[in-house]
Amino acid sequence: METSQLVNPHFVDTHIVNEHINSFFGFMPDNALLKYLIGLAIIAVSIFLLRYLARLLQGITERALEQRDFVNKGWLAVIAQNKLLSNIFFWIGMVFLSSISSAFLQDSYPRVSLVVIRVLNSLVLIAMMLAISSLLNVLSDKFSTTFKLPLKGITQAVKIVFWVLILLLIISTLANKDPMLLLGGLTALSAITMLIFKDSILGLTSGFQLLMNDLVRVGDWIEMPSQNADGNVIDIMLTTVRVQNWDNTIVNIPAYNLVSSSFTNWRGMTESGGRRIKRSINIDIKSIHFLEEKDIKRLEKISLIKDYLLDKERWIAQENAKLGPEADNYNARRLSNVGTFRRYCYEYLKNDPNISGKFTCMVRQLAPTSEGLPLEIYAFSANTNWADYEGIQSDIFDHFLSIIHVFGLKVYQRMDDNYQR
Repeated sequence: METSQLVNPHFVDTHIVNEHINSFFGFMPDNALLKYLIGLAIIAVSIFLLRYLARLLQGITERALEQRDFVNKGWLAVIAQNKLLSNIFFWIGMVFLSSISSAFLQDSYPRVSLVVIRVLNSLVLIAMMLAISSLLNVLSDKFSTTFKLPLKGITQAVKIVFWVLILLLIISTLANKDPMLLLGGLTALSAITMLIFKDSILGLTSGFQLLMNDLVRVGDWIEMPSQNADGNVIDIMLTTVRVQNWDNTIVNIPAYNLVSSSFTNWRGMTESGGRRIKRSINIDIKSIHFLEEKDIKRLEKISLIKDYLLDKERWIAQENAKLGPEADNYNARRLSNVGTFRRYCYEYLKNDPNISGKFTCMVRQLAPTSEGLPLEIYAFSANTNWADYEGIQSDIFDHFLSIIHVFGLKVYQRMDDNYQR
């Protein structure tokens, strides 16, 4: 293929361009080399000028959005944030510049002109890729909240594919070779490529596994002690997942670690609408005893357990009547203060609007230990927000610890030798 055919422009009329160029250089001496060098300089300056104008357009757009209060709102704000308009402007400008330059350079110094035109065409490809990259960022940012998918990771994977294709086209343009020949040559180096980009390939495949299995999403609270991660997922990228811990530190976890190792995702708790409360009060075993008649009458004034005590008294009377005169204080049915307190705790939880009624709610005894009898509260808060949850849990145990003495019970507390009980 002849050089003139390679540099022949297809976008503009070469005769019209040459007429304008000759009239532009008409004031200069008739020196072909000087005109050629000045033309090259103008082309170089034009590239920087186009980039400057693109950035100027970006600044004007951002200021206009700020004045109209469009910041962080709608498509315009997302487009401005990702510099889509400026990159498209730069790409279109480079297409015109490459076509006009081809018309100017085609008749002078063919070999040098061929190199310059190939470089300009490569810059056009790079400008096009910048515009595509900005468009992908716009789509990712706009739909990140609509779709529960790691769109940023998908976007980065698509960008890599596009950049590889653009790189092949640039090399083929500069070397004047068929891109398919270069692609065939790369397959021969696939083993070396996989060795060099092993981590990236593992991260890419792991990222798709996270996506397909829906293991983690932006906004999920995950816990992974091996990576010192305990907080919310703020970003899912191609090879890493970024977590902001509760102390506001940022941890970058490789996607491969999330797939190959275990971690806790609290999303199920958040979506269920209930967060578990599981905590025990250790009761001093020495304070446990049966209730006397006067104690029962006093506790019947508590509305939450009044019906319970009346029903229990009737049932106990019936059961003791079956035992006959042999019944005594040792084998007769009687109410205990710990059982009555356990019922009070249950009724209190059932009547608390902050406790969810959709899940298990119970108060149970655990095996006695050297530190007393554990009375475990097992329920679910209706509010999964961390701060609200802690407040609800604290209010419940504040109340139980404050009222336990009414039942004649004491909370176990280890004493040292110098403590006067």
